[in-house]
Amino acid sequence: MYNNGRLGDIMDKKRMNIILIFILIFIVSIFISSIYYNDKHSVCFETGSEDDILTQFVDKNGTVKEPLEPTKEGFIFKEWQLNGETFDFETQIDKDIILTAEWIKEEYVTVNFSTNTNEVFEKIKLLKGDTIKELPVSIKEEYEFLGWYLNDELYENQEINSDVVLVAKYEKIIPELKIGDEVKIIGNYAKMSTDKSAYNKRAIGWEREILNIIEGVEFPYVVGDTTGVTGFFKLESLERMD
Repeated sequence: MYNNGRLGDIMDKKRMNIILIFILIFIVSIFISSIYYNDKHSVCFETGSEDDILTQFVDKNGTVKEPLEPTKEGFIFKEWQLNGETFDFETQIDKDIILTAEWIKEEYVTVNFSTNTNEVFEKIKLLKGDTIKELPVSIKEEYEFLGWYLNDELYENQEINSDVVLVAKYEKIIPELKIGDEVKIIGNYAKMSTDKSAYNKRAIGWEREILNIIEGVEFPYVVGDTTGVTGFFKLESLERMD
């Protein structure tokens, strides 16, 4: 009986010591944590999806590390926001904050291309509300490519919110001509005549040569052949025969 009683006392003391050790560890942990987190701020992440992102503890006036992008079915991650504004991860943290994920509904539109050449451009599948990052260049002989037009306006990174067709526009490259150059007449001309009805007639496809160039007049290029003068022409009405 005596030994059993003494053994019980020893066991009780051991239990008490173990409990005291755990209590001491707990107190020390709280003390260390209070010191560690006293000069730190918490940055929480609300994803709005099933992805959980661990809270970061940042030194006062430090910066938070940008986490991996979360995922959400049917949506595209856009950015992290603080109070409805885009959050800059270079911002110094001076208080506890909550960053919220901003999502874009996953809807797509199609961009097609229209040219009056033999070129074929693959259509682009684009996230609705996005812009086209890189556009192809159309090539048309003897013409300068001016760009792609949307509703008769040059496309310059406007957001695309529906299926669209971009139309290529060009400008004729007008060559420098000199006397003696052979040309093809491709437009209107003013004939050497006082008869007004003879002016601005069509002369498509006639092959002639430059006989003279008169400066300071509306129709400076005098064109003709061995039979005589065909008429006076503007530069845009002539095409070099190379």
